[in-house]
Amino acid sequence: MKARQLAQTDVWLSPLALGTVKFGRNQAVKYPNAFDLPDDKRVRDLLTLAFDQGMTTLDTAPAYGIAEERLGKLLPMNRHYVQIIGKAGEHFNSQTTQSHYDFSPNALLTQLKQSLKALKTDYLDCWLLHSDGNDMVNLSDEVINTFLQAKKAGYVRTVGASTKTIEGGKRALEHFDCVMMASSADYQEEDTLFSIAKEKQKSLLLKKIFNSGWALQKKDKVDVLEHTFSSLFQHVSACSAVIGTSNPKHLKENIEAFEKAVS
Repeated sequence: MKARQLAQTDVWLSPLALGTVKFGRNQAVKYPNAFDLPDDKRVRDLLTLAFDQGMTTLDTAPAYGIAEERLGKLLPMNRHYVQIIGKAGEHFNSQTTQSHYDFSPNALLTQLKQSLKALKTDYLDCWLLHSDGNDMVNLSDEVINTFLQAKKAGYVRTVGASTKTIEGGKRALEHFDCVMMASSADYQEEDTLFSIAKEKQKSLLLKKIFNSGWALQKKDKVDVLEHTFSSLFQHVSACSAVIGTSNPKHLKENIEAFEKAVS
């Protein structure tokens, strides 16, 4: 699996990124089936499997429960071998199982520093702003400047936003290095961003490509996997797609389908 360059930056990401929600949180999630959090050995084995296949990019966030703390404990000592995509803006309360959002500069920077401490690193390869759906409100000049200043200070190598609207994605692409957008066989409402990113020579990160697993429930899994990867990566602006799993069998199926689709 060959790494892809995040356009106009010196950051390279694996085309498939391992999502880590299931490493740290199983409350108030949108997956089809309930699950228990994997133990340390299972997480370590999954990371080894992913890394051995060239899947060296990880997607995480403070809102993913204890995922960051676990990664900080289980990741290899060679930090430069792994690329970490982090986020800020969402706070998840495990007691109430509710999220709340705080996009104030102080809250964002506090979360960033907490993430760096939990992950036992001094930088993130990519730092994204979460979305509560109000992208144009949240992507204020003040917030944009906060992200750019964090990049200038060296806390993060690249910045972007995980958006839910075309307007928000377009604004983020005007100021940031990348946007994380949702796209799947059942959801193409933001797909205009593929052409916008291409025009601006920026990169896109892709989320919910299987609709949080629901797209694989009643259809031929292999066909859905291959068709999805083929459709998404035909776009030159597609850099990396997040795959969220704690199951080694599912991880292998995704990697094999990706290799076949892009070949």
